[in-house]
Amino acid sequence: MQRHTLACRYGIFFGGVVLSALGIALITKAGLGTSAISSLAYVMTFVVPGVSLGTFTLLVNLAALGAQILLLRREFRPIQFLQLPATVIFSAGIDLWTYLMRDWTVGAYPMGWIPLLAGCVILGLGVALEVLGDVLYLPCEGVVKAISYKSHAEFGTIKTLFDLSMVLSAIVVSVLCLGHISGLREGTIVAAATVGGISRFFREKLGSLLDRTTEEADPSEVSVQS
Repeated sequence: MQRHTLACRYGIFFGGVVLSALGIALITKAGLGTSAISSLAYVMTFVVPGVSLGTFTLLVNLAALGAQILLLRREFRPIQFLQLPATVIFSAGIDLWTYLMRDWTVGAYPMGWIPLLAGCVILGLGVALEVLGDVLYLPCEGVVKAISYKSHAEFGTIKTLFDLSMVLSAIVVSVLCLGHISGLREGTIVAAATVGGISRFFREKLGSLLDRTTEEADPSEVSVQS
C-alpha cells in the first residue's frame, strides 16, 4: 500500500477515535447512563470520586490490551502497540469533550434525550470510521477480535457478549461498592440498541467514498490484526 493511502487510513481511524470520544461524552452528559463499552469505567467514577471517566477508560483499555497479548502470545503483532497512543487519544478526548461541555446544563428529563441521541449518532459514525480505516482497533475491540480469532466465533456475536459482560461487570461493581446500581440507565439500553445499527449505516454509506479516495489494496495487507 502506498504511503499516502496508509496515512489516509490512519487519519480516518484517528478521526473516528476523536468522534467516538465525543459521542461517549455526549451520551454521558445526558445523565441517562452511558454506552455499554464505557459502563464499567463510568461506574468506577462513582466508586472513586475525583478520578475522571477518561482515566478509567484508559485503565480498562490497558487491561484489554494485556488480554490481547495473553490470548495471542506470539501472534500478537508489534504494530498493535499503536493501540496505546490510540487509547490515550480516546481517553483524553473523552475528558476534553467533557470539560468543554462542563457549563452546559441539560435541563429537564426530556431534554436529556437530545444529547443522548446525538451522542449515539456521533459514536456510531466514529466506530464506522475506525472500522473503515482498517488499520487498528481500540483495545476493547481488539480483544473481541482476538477472542473471535481464537474461538473461531463470529465477531458480532463475541462483541455482543463482550458488551454484555461489561454491563454486568459494571452492575456487580456498583452493587458491591455502592450498594445500588449507579450510572446505568435507559440511555445505556438505547445506546446498546442503536449504535451498532447507526455504525452499519455509516459504513455502508461511506465505504464506497473511501474506496474512491484511497487505492485498492489487498485486505491482508491492510489489516494488522490476526
